[in-house]
Amino acid sequence: MTARRLVASVVAALSLQICCGFMMKTPTPKATCKMQSTIFDRQVEEMFQQYDADGNGQIDKDEFRAVVKKMKRSSRRREIISVATACFGSLFVATGSDTFQFAQKALRSGYIEESAENAQNEIFPTAMLSSDVDRAIAKTLQARGFTPANTIFAHSVCSDEVNIRKEQLIPIMINRWQEGFTLGGLGGLPFAGKSGFGAYLHHVPDSGKLLVLFAPHVGIDEIGRIGSLQRDGQAKVSTACGAAIGAYKQLQEKKKTASDPLLVFEADNPREYDPQLKDIVNLLAPRLEGIDESADSIGFVTYQMYGIIRELITACITETPDLFDFASEVAVVGGIMINRRKGGDFFQPLSFETRKKGENPVDLFEEAFEKRPELLPIMGSEAAMTRASLY
Repeated sequence: MTARRLVASVVAALSLQICCGFMMKTPTPKATCKMQSTIFDRQVEEMFQQYDADGNGQIDKDEFRAVVKKMKRSSRRREIISVATACFGSLFVATGSDTFQFAQKALRSGYIEESAENAQNEIFPTAMLSSDVDRAIAKTLQARGFTPANTIFAHSVCSDEVNIRKEQLIPIMINRWQEGFTLGGLGGLPFAGKSGFGAYLHHVPDSGKLLVLFAPHVGIDEIGRIGSLQRDGQAKVSTACGAAIGAYKQLQEKKKTASDPLLVFEADNPREYDPQLKDIVNLLAPRLEGIDESADSIGFVTYQMYGIIRELITACITETPDLFDFASEVAVVGGIMINRRKGGDFFQPLSFETRKKGENPVDLFEEAFEKRPELLPIMGSEAAMTRASLY
């Protein structure tokens, strides 16, 4: 057996084993099982080059050991999906990204965390998978003439690495729009400020369009705790968003809000130079009134973080006098990113509007996402919703 044929056999055997295990729980698509040989040969060649470290055209023992290690690691969730769909992607869709997204939706019932799903449905009732959000935004904006050639995308989300995992919302949107300008810092606040927004504006194609997505983020762990997340490679559960929860904790210690015995907190690590967290604390403090009436304290904090970011992003837009000297239109999408260890990351849409010079903002929310979520039972009062800019 040739070296390339050996790699092909290993890949096919592993993928069949993985896919069969999942497909027993999931209906199989009505597609032929015959793979296009050119696609398969190309995939084999790419994998062969990956593991043929010395480039001699042969797989030796050490190189084969790397293949075996890859097989063992593939038991992890994202490896299962990525390896399996890499081999069988041609059965479903044309691109690797679309293949992953198809598998993520088709297979998620096989490994979903029921408690996390229930908590998400209660606190973020109309949350959508990242890939569905991307498609909804693109479809809506394409009808208004937004294209990768005339649009520059920017995002204001927390700098936490969980928000830029492959095949989640920000990387998917950067891939679609072909570039992405970073406005956000801790908590998702646009710490790039007006200077950063101005730099972003000056990068737009001539008479082009701006697309801004902003969001705080929050984790949900396997037992359904809002604000908790078990990260890959860590046995211990940590907080997400650590900055927002850290600010909330500081306000509790200062007696600015009632005591809340949260189950998950990272160890105290005081720093003298922590300007972003100080800003979050100061902006969050006046918004916590009514938290004791909410359905979930960290859910409440996260919605208030959304309100803070929305107001700051709106200020960047409305207080930039030369905005429409460079851009013909600006679209802004706001919501909450929901980090999940299993089942894919989600996004709770909360706002979507577009602005043109001399015109009132146009609300695109229902066109893109249909029904708005009912948040009053979650927030506890109309006043709390107003403070969170949930209108």
